[in-house]
Amino acid sequence: MVRDIETAVLRWYETTYNTKPLFAKTSPILTPETSINTGKYPWARETGHEIMQSYFQQFTVDSTGFNFITYWPYEKGILPNWLRPESQKVPEISAKPLTLGMLIESAKAGRWLYD
Repeated sequence: MVRDIETAVLRWYETTYNTKPLFAKTSPILTPETSINTGKYPWARETGHEIMQSYFQQFTVDSTGFNFITYWPYEKGILPNWLRPESQKVPEISAKPLTLGMLIESAKAGRWLYD
C-alpha cells in the first residue's frame, strides 16, 4: 500500500502538471527529489497554489500546518525595497524546496509533515 501511494502521487503529478517545458524535447524526469517550486522548472505562485489545493484534495491530506509562504515567499515586484516605506518593505526570504518526496510522505501519513 505504501508503494501504491508513492506511485499514485507520482502518476498524479506526471499526468496533471509535468508538462514539457518550452523548447524542451521531453518532459522532466520525475523522482522523489524533484522540487516543484525551486530548481530547473519551478512553478509560479498561482500554479503552486493550484497544485497544492489539488494535492490535498486528491490524496485526502490534512493541510493543517502547511504554510504556502514557506515554499512560495512574497516577491519584491517591480519597486525596489529601498524606494518603499519601511512598512512596505518585502523581506529577502529564500523558498524552501518543496519536493515530490514531501508530497509522497505526507500522503502516506494523511497529514502535512513539514514546515
